[in-house]
Amino acid sequence: MNNETVLMANKVRGIFKPKQMTRGLISIKTTEPKKGRLKRYDDEEHGDGFYRYALQDGDPHANGNKLLWEAYEDRSPFVYFHAIAPSFYKAIWPCYVMQIHPEKGYCEVIAGPRTTLNLGNSSVVIYALPSAPERNYAVRESRIRLFQATFRENVLRSYGNQCAITKMSLRPLLDAAHITPDADVDSSTEVSNGIALSKLHHRAFDANLIGISPDLVVEVSRKVLEIPNGIFNDAFKKCDGVKLFQPFHVEARADRDRLAKRYELFEKANS
Repeated sequence: MNNETVLMANKVRGIFKPKQMTRGLISIKTTEPKKGRLKRYDDEEHGDGFYRYALQDGDPHANGNKLLWEAYEDRSPFVYFHAIAPSFYKAIWPCYVMQIHPEKGYCEVIAGPRTTLNLGNSSVVIYALPSAPERNYAVRESRIRLFQATFRENVLRSYGNQCAITKMSLRPLLDAAHITPDADVDSSTEVSNGIALSKLHHRAFDANLIGISPDLVVEVSRKVLEIPNGIFNDAFKKCDGVKLFQPFHVEARADRDRLAKRYELFEKANS
């Protein structure tokens, strides 16, 4: 409005309302503390179809908590900025305050599907809260996106934002590849189940056109090596026999047992 800048969040406050709003809030935030610092509030993904968001210390009806009560009373939507790493956030929209438990110090935040706004017969916007199945699905989907984003950020940071095969360091061209596929029941979001790869090598790894042995040696499929010479083929030929680059921290390094099982799939696909 009038070319004004409307802030969406604040570095200090987790519950935020810009000056242009008269009631409610525009966003809440869950931070990921930097290494060595403790998490101040106990926010978590709850198992009953909602996120548990901690009230601010002090009077449960005052200060930032008052904004949560207003959002609850008005059923107004807001953005939930959920940290996936220090200073990196994933935005969940739209979210609503479903219940507030002042005696327990938290409120229930639900996610909903994107819907068309209904103005009714006045200028007041009417927001329809999602049904229980809708909000359970929306929370579940938002959690999946959070886990994926967190996994990617943790893996890329562990590998110094470099492809573990080529050491290419353009983040937009990097992926966090799962060793045990994400759809597998034995998969994990632990960093040790991930390898930072370029998007091209990630696709090749998923298609069993590249294998990585438990000894961390890269093997390129004959299906690729036998392609007539060209820029594409040369890129893969240079990778054949390369030793995988590993993170500095031991706990972040590729799990050898997972690599062994994945390498068996590569051998079977190329036998």
